[in-house]
Amino acid sequence: MERSVVVLNDIHIDIMDYISPATCADVTFRNMWAEFEWENKVAVNTVIQDEKEFLNHIIKSTNMKCLTPPSALDGECGFLAANLYAKSVFGEDALVNISIEKQHDGKLSGYIRIRSKTQGIALSLGDKITLKQKGGS
Repeated sequence: MERSVVVLNDIHIDIMDYISPATCADVTFRNMWAEFEWENKVAVNTVIQDEKEFLNHIIKSTNMKCLTPPSALDGECGFLAANLYAKSVFGEDALVNISIEKQHDGKLSGYIRIRSKTQGIALSLGDKITLKQKGGS
């Protein structure tokens, strides 16, 4: 008998092909955040200097929905925190918390934390954010 082998490690799938923006209640988001064990923490590293522009860039780059109401994002205080949510075609939840602050030199600093039930989503989203967060693309 002949055996065929497929090396699955060589197959690369873009997470953006199978997650979609979704919505959930604030209490549901918090419960999932506490329950999910996989977390990926990405340090902010961008040339974008406006907090809301950076948030919108991440939303667009990750195909997620911002759950934080626009009224909570109003104003200019040099700090922004927002929750993002998406669901995969397999029913898996992807949670993101963005916490950024404008430094005295105008640069943004902070962290983007990703949580999910599975390691794959947390790592894939983290890789996508690391790649796309610089801005302009």
